[in-house]
Amino acid sequence: MRRWVRPVLILALLVAGVVGARGLGLGDLIRLENVARLKQWIEGFGALAPVVFIVGYVLAVVFFVPGLPITVLGGVAFGPVWGTLYVWIAATIGAALSFLVARYAVRSTVERWVRASPRLARLDELAAEHGWRIVMLTRLVPLFPFNLQNYAYGLTRIGFWPYAIASSICMLPGTAAFTFAGGALSEGRGDVRRTLGYLAVAGVLLVLVSLIPRWLQRRSRVAGDLLRAGVMAVLLDALVLAASASAAPAGEEAYARLLKAHVRPGTVNGITLHLVDYRSVKADPAYVRALSALAETRPDALTSDAARFARWANAYNLLAIKVVLDQYPTTSIRDGGSLLSPIWKKKIGAVGGTAYALDDIEHGILRKSFKDPRVHFAIVCASLSCPDLRLEPYEASRLESQLDEQVAAFLSNPTKGLQPGPDGKTARVSSIFKWFAGDFAGSGGVAAFIRSRAEPGLAAKLAGLRDDGLSYLAYDWSLNDTARSR
Repeated sequence: MRRWVRPVLILALLVAGVVGARGLGLGDLIRLENVARLKQWIEGFGALAPVVFIVGYVLAVVFFVPGLPITVLGGVAFGPVWGTLYVWIAATIGAALSFLVARYAVRSTVERWVRASPRLARLDELAAEHGWRIVMLTRLVPLFPFNLQNYAYGLTRIGFWPYAIASSICMLPGTAAFTFAGGALSEGRGDVRRTLGYLAVAGVLLVLVSLIPRWLQRRSRVAGDLLRAGVMAVLLDALVLAASASAAPAGEEAYARLLKAHVRPGTVNGITLHLVDYRSVKADPAYVRALSALAETRPDALTSDAARFARWANAYNLLAIKVVLDQYPTTSIRDGGSLLSPIWKKKIGAVGGTAYALDDIEHGILRKSFKDPRVHFAIVCASLSCPDLRLEPYEASRLESQLDEQVAAFLSNPTKGLQPGPDGKTARVSSIFKWFAGDFAGSGGVAAFIRSRAEPGLAAKLAGLRDDGLSYLAYDWSLNDTARSR
């Protein structure tokens, strides 16, 4: 099943539920003026009335039916105490279900389009950093629509249990306030003192809830910043973007287009590889779109190591192309630097609004954070002896297989990757294995890595290979340009 099918089906089901609820007139029926009629209908179920009420409330939450009249109905039908309990249970279950729908329908997709909204990315970062505190704030402050929050938080990195527990506890004051108000209409009828007592409790709770924003602003810098910035606008961004989650981000599409249209096999200086048509890339509008999207993307906001690795590897390869085009025509990517200021250390492009050098990405992020030696076969330094530029972007869902393919293809290329010796104990290999030998220690050393990652036929020729049997191929830094192919 394609990755966009599940979110589209679930979103379609939700839309159908909302439309169905509206079409059946539930939105009109569940109004405060109809509470008395609804109370009689609920009471008709006898002992099952609480169960029917809770199930109906949960469905209402999931399908965006207004919750205030049902909350008041809980107080009218069951009294302020039991009504508060039933509403609280139902609201907690409904909030949890809505969160899970959003999380498992589109959260994995969010990793590909969260960069489209800096505000959404900011909420994602805040939710991951502050967790339940952010939920507490939005649940306590009566400015943020309840149903909207449930789905929006499912799109962030907050864990389910911190969300569910914080929501359950912090919904209680508002729930009790409106349920006690409903109870005043029911149990307090005919007893002025009881009626006034219930209304007083509801009034005190509502006043306290209304004062929470000012108190939080004074006590918490984070809360103050969020309230001033308007967290609701961020939550709205989340759901608006989720509606279009089935579409691939423009930045990914643009980069994929560049790879498909302008990278092709060739041979230069006796080395077989994938070459780049740099002149055509520069003239392609997709190049500018890809760079613009990269400048806005936020890899650190992604939820999995695979997603972050893929994003940074794609960023490196796109920026390496940019380094070449910034000085094109040229014979080598290294021509853009000097002995004292090598090209690898020059800030050459933005990722998430921050300028990076190629060394920053390769050594400061990819090697340092992920410690996967396969990174050396995923990133391409625009040179003949580099691993081949892959004809598609790296993707989190297929990253493992993509990296394994890159390694195997490089080792199977005798013009720059590996040339096995006749005795099975020696081999000439890329200088990459010499420069970064330490990165392969976790795999048992360079030779062990090669034996485990090579294609079966090639691995059989290397059965006796050890690190002391390795020698190294010369590294050709000439540009991997189609203009040089013959």
